[in-house]
Amino acid sequence: MKPRYLSVVVPAYNEEDSIGDCLDRLTRQLDVIAEIVVVDNNSTDRTRDIVAEYAHRFDEVVMITEPEQGLVFARNTGLDAATGDAIARIDSDTRVPDDWARSITEFLDADDEGRWAAVCGRGEAYDLPYGDAAARLKERINPFARRSASAQGVRDVPVLYGSNMILRRDTWAKIADKVSMRRDVFEDVDTGLCVQEAGGRNAFLPHITVGVSARRMESGLPSFVQYMSCLPRTLVLHRRYTLAAGAALLYLPSVTALHAVRLLVIRAYDKNTGRFAVRNMLRPTEDRVMP
Repeated sequence: MKPRYLSVVVPAYNEEDSIGDCLDRLTRQLDVIAEIVVVDNNSTDRTRDIVAEYAHRFDEVVMITEPEQGLVFARNTGLDAATGDAIARIDSDTRVPDDWARSITEFLDADDEGRWAAVCGRGEAYDLPYGDAAARLKERINPFARRSASAQGVRDVPVLYGSNMILRRDTWAKIADKVSMRRDVFEDVDTGLCVQEAGGRNAFLPHITVGVSARRMESGLPSFVQYMSCLPRTLVLHRRYTLAAGAALLYLPSVTALHAVRLLVIRAYDKNTGRFAVRNMLRPTEDRVMP
């Protein structure tokens, strides 16, 4: 069950500001990563040009296109095209640390019996004035997070984290025709639940941590609530009705209140100057556009 090599799939839609940094971090780990598959999903900015430059410099970088708009379509196309025994999926604005790929392959290499069908790690938001304190609080109130005796130990979890997840190739083959293509559910939660329903187990490794964009945290309350409503909807899709009720009645109100406070802090903060000012809250903002 040892992976011969690791593939990394990166869906991309109008990511000219972040895709270069993402690929810089990945190409520094080509001693472990065998291929990097970037799936362009109809970008209208310089994303394709930037990726093409990396593909010219590195044989391991491949760019393919998915014309059907939507993250799930781009993700599936990338996972289908990847040739590695283990396939990682991250976002275009994910910042992987230098030991990320090696930590993944070492864990999978040690899993001789193939106990784990999929793996995920943590994500810590960057460019926030208060660090990742809010994200840690959010994790504490997560209704389906399972705790282990050791914070550094492997956890058996029901879901995966899309910015930092890895599937065994044979796992993806089992669930590829079962994952939902709906755009009103959380695709990573859906994937993790599909793994469970196929008889597999998801491993959560606290030490495999990546940096994730804070863009979603800058969304206004209506957009945020609409986005987070995908969670109970995903759980209902998988008939996890008790978890869905907990998510809708407890988690969603709690995380929305947290977001309201967080939003005041974020909008008052100027990333360029590193200072807070009330006038910053009057700046025009745009919610993140999902592909």
